[in-house]
Amino acid sequence: MQRTKHPPIRNKIDFANPSQVRALSRRLRVPTDELKAIVEKVGNSVAAVSKEVQLRRMPQQPCAVPAVAAPEEFVEVEASAIGTA
Repeated sequence: MQRTKHPPIRNKIDFANPSQVRALSRRLRVPTDELKAIVEKVGNSVAAVSKEVQLRRMPQQPCAVPAVAAPEEFVEVEASAIGTA
């Protein structure tokens, strides 16, 4: 009897297949060791691994949003506004 060979799942990384690991590491431009570490962190989904690689490549920049004032500052402003009215 012949066994049916199932097609590979295209959105999952199979580390048992060295050619698939090599192709993905080349496509994402990361070493195989780093790819294995990312897969251990986020899982074997190609989309999740690609997103994690992009996040690691982004430089850490400070947020452009101004800091939120402390609640004490709001209380003082409200109290002075009420006193002047």
